[in-house]
Amino acid sequence: MDKSWMLLKNRMSSQYRDGVKAFVQFAMLNVGPNGKIRCPCMDCLNCEQHTSKIVEYHLVVKGMSPSYKTWVHHGESVPMNESHALNDDDHNDFGSVGDRMEEDIDRDQDEFLNLLEDVYMGTIMNDNENEGDEEDDDDDVANNVEGEDVRNFDKLLNDAQRELYPGCRKFSVLSFVVKMLHVKVLNKWSNKSFNMLLGILKDLLPVSDQVIPWTLYEAKKFLRDLGLGYVTIHACKYDCALFWKKNANLENCPICQESRYKLNDGKGKKIPYKILRYFPLTPRLQRLYMSRKTAVDMRWHKEKRVDDGILRHPADGEAWKDFDRQHPMFSQEARNVRLGLATDGFNPFGNMSNSYSMWPVIVVPYNLPPWKCMKQSFSMLSLLIPGPQAPGRDIDVYMQPLIDELKELWEDDVLTYDTSTELTC
Repeated sequence: MDKSWMLLKNRMSSQYRDGVKAFVQFAMLNVGPNGKIRCPCMDCLNCEQHTSKIVEYHLVVKGMSPSYKTWVHHGESVPMNESHALNDDDHNDFGSVGDRMEEDIDRDQDEFLNLLEDVYMGTIMNDNENEGDEEDDDDDVANNVEGEDVRNFDKLLNDAQRELYPGCRKFSVLSFVVKMLHVKVLNKWSNKSFNMLLGILKDLLPVSDQVIPWTLYEAKKFLRDLGLGYVTIHACKYDCALFWKKNANLENCPICQESRYKLNDGKGKKIPYKILRYFPLTPRLQRLYMSRKTAVDMRWHKEKRVDDGILRHPADGEAWKDFDRQHPMFSQEARNVRLGLATDGFNPFGNMSNSYSMWPVIVVPYNLPPWKCMKQSFSMLSLLIPGPQAPGRDIDVYMQPLIDELKELWEDDVLTYDTSTELTC
């Protein structure tokens, strides 16, 4: 079997990836009863067992140990005259660890690769779960969607591995863009100041790659493949209705007949009076199970909580226990998500003399332990209701997209990949 691909430096090349697929197919011929195989990547070094998809991912991202020339852990027989060479290979594995430790990028870069692995595995597992539901007539459509997912993942993986500039070990292109946007949000930079800073960095850094985004618009577009975006929904000027679903194509409000747009020049330029920003909840909940940092904690309320009569968590309250009594089937599964919802208005301009109020709707996953579920990083913005006045009793109009999604989750369930068990649940 050809093993020359193992020494290729470009792990995104078709030759290397075809070699990885051939290796995985060979290894699966001798798979154990648990359906997992040893991973010979530069991190696992055949000490860890994973599913074939994870092994394939590891070999592309981290590379295969070059000393693993005879695949003895995957069913390849060892000639008698190579027994000493095998011992040398084992010794070289440990030597390669020391060499690799000096060349590894910093911990933040590893976090980005772990993030991509979680997203990739979640996508693969969910696709595999849905394969049996696809009709033959829909094969072309399914293949197109899968191909698009693979291309998006390959792009993100390339960006996560590509140095920001030649010799840069601190930042990849992906980590640079994410860090810059994170700092912008935390420090409340204006779009203009952010673009000005990127322009200075472009002139300062020895960068010639035109793929790097140097404006806010390009940076947001660059990260769209990570998902977790939002949907814009036009709303009536007087909060009567949303131009959504059956009303999506209307030009006037179905209740008060007020125009949908405050500017409509008839030449394609249309500016709506109000825009509701809706952040879909399902993919964000799925990410909590796809992430290795939160998957176990999502079962904390049932598996690790101590019930000693002291109120420390919403699960200790009578309302939670009463809900469990009314819905025993739901309460039996620890991974079913419990949510809290809160909303309040605020002045986005920080000037109380300016009468403008926006209303964010926050969703909190109560599955998490108390030291996490109340933290800002786990509070999910679900709706951003526009001003300038508070919606009052008309808030139910703006809540429709969230309520509809919650009903779908309750009635139909949604399968997702749990990285802690490597299963779809």
